[in-house]
Amino acid sequence: MVSNIVGPFTGGNEAEWARYLERLLKTERDRLMSILNSTEEGVAIIGPDYKIRFMNPSMVREFGEGTGLECHKHLHGLDEPCPAICRLPEVVKGATERWEYNFPDGATHEVISSPFADTDQTPCILATLRNVTKQKQIQLELIRLNQLRSEVLAQITRDLDQTSQEVVRLGEEKRRFVRFLSAVVHDVRAPLAVAQSCIWTILEGFTGEVNDEQRDLLQRGSRRLDDLMVLIDDLLDIPRIETGQLVHEMEGISLNEVVRRAIDGLDNVAKEKGIKLEARLPPVSPRVHGSSRRLQQVVTNLVNNAITYTAKGQVLVSVSEDNGNVKVEVMDSGIGIPTEDLPRLFEDFFRASNVQAKGTGLGLSISKRIVEAHGGRIWAESPCPETGKGSKFTFTLPKRVASLANESDTGGVGKPG
Repeated sequence: MVSNIVGPFTGGNEAEWARYLERLLKTERDRLMSILNSTEEGVAIIGPDYKIRFMNPSMVREFGEGTGLECHKHLHGLDEPCPAICRLPEVVKGATERWEYNFPDGATHEVISSPFADTDQTPCILATLRNVTKQKQIQLELIRLNQLRSEVLAQITRDLDQTSQEVVRLGEEKRRFVRFLSAVVHDVRAPLAVAQSCIWTILEGFTGEVNDEQRDLLQRGSRRLDDLMVLIDDLLDIPRIETGQLVHEMEGISLNEVVRRAIDGLDNVAKEKGIKLEARLPPVSPRVHGSSRRLQQVVTNLVNNAITYTAKGQVLVSVSEDNGNVKVEVMDSGIGIPTEDLPRLFEDFFRASNVQAKGTGLGLSISKRIVEAHGGRIWAESPCPETGKGSKFTFTLPKRVASLANESDTGGVGKPG
C-alpha cells in the first residue's frame, strides 16, 4: 500500500517543479504496483525487446519468477519471439488485444494486453492473464453432457417408438387371440353340452335299463364333462372380460346384496363340512358401480375356495369402507398358502403346491380380471394377519358417492354352519 501522498505543487523554480513531478510519478507508479501486486490475475509488463520487466505475485506463482527474461522463452518455451502469440507489435502501437491461449502445461488463460508506458517512458505492454482452465473444462464437460443427454434422449425416443409399435402389435395379436379363443371355446362347448344331455338321457333310463356298472361309467363320464364345461365357461369369461364387455353390465349396485347372494348359495356346502360361514355387513350397504353378476362370481369363488381348503373352523366374509374404497375380505382357518406360491397365485392355470382338490386354476385369475375391470385390486395374505392361520383374500372397489339410505341390512349377520 502507498503510504506517502504527494500534495499539490505550491510554487517554486523549475528544478523544484521537476522534483515535484518526479515524486508524483514515483507515487503513481507505487500506487499502480500496489494494485498490480494485490490483484488475483497474473500481470506482467513486457518491453519492446520481449523481456519481462515486471511480474506480480500471482504471475510468479503461475509461471515462476522470470523478470529480466524473454517472454517467449519463459512463458512459452520458444527459442524465438512469436508476435502471433503475444501480439506485442500491435499492442505497442496502441491496440488492446484480448484472446485465449493454451500454454504448454495444458492450462488455458484469458489474456488481455494493453499499451503501457514504463517509468522510463519506454512503450511496453501490460499483459493480464486469468487462468480459465477450470471454466473451460466445465464448459467442455457441459457440452459433452449436453451431447450425451441429446444422444440418450434420442435413444429413449427411438426405444419408446419401438416399444409403442410393439405394444400396438401385441395388442392386436392379443385381440386376435381372444377372438380365436372365444370362437374355439364356443364351438367346443356345443358338442359337449349335447354329449352331456345324451348321457343324462341314458342315466334317466329313457333308452332302456342301465345296470350298476354302466351307471358308474356314465356318471364318471358325466363328471368329466362337468369339469370340461366349467373349464370352457372359465375360458369364455377371459375374452369377455378382456374385450371390455363388463362395461355394459355395470350399474349402481348394493355390495351387501352381492355378498348375501354369494353366501346364500354356499350355506349347505359349509354345513356339510361342519364349517361356520359368517358374514359381517355394515348397516347401510355401500354402493359401487359394477356388474352384480360378476362381483358375485368373485365372492362366490373366494368363499368356495375358503370352504374347500378348510377342514374345520370358520369362514368369515366382511364388508367395510376404507379410504374412499369399499373393501371385501374373506378369511378362513384352512390349510393356508405356501409363501413361495403367493406371488403367482393370480396367474392363469396356477395352482398352489399344497392343493389336492380338482380345479382349472383359472378362478383366481378371472376374479383378478373382474376386480381390475371395476377399477379395484385384489390380493392374498397367508397366514391371515388377524388369526395367524389360514388365509385372507381382500379386494377393494371404488365407492360410489351415494349409498343405499333405505337399506335394511343389519351388521354382524351370522350364517351358522
